[in-house]
Amino acid sequence: MSTGSQVTAMDLGFFDHEGSEYELSLNLRAVREEAESLAIQKAYALSEGNMSKTADLLGITRPTLYSLIEKYGLNIKA
Repeated sequence: MSTGSQVTAMDLGFFDHEGSEYELSLNLRAVREEAESLAIQKAYALSEGNMSKTADLLGITRPTLYSLIEKYGLNIKA
């Protein structure tokens, strides 16, 4: 929600708590890779390290999960 008549970078959350501008990537491949990597790590934590549950949470197969872990070089013990 914008408080003024124009939407600013602050309204969009492009600044951290100290007011410095976040580095915003508009490269869709980079954005997707970062999002996938974070989702895998969160699902892994939520499933307490159970790879089958992690894959289920992500809506992918276990082989796909293993491939993504390798692709992104994640430090997850399979």
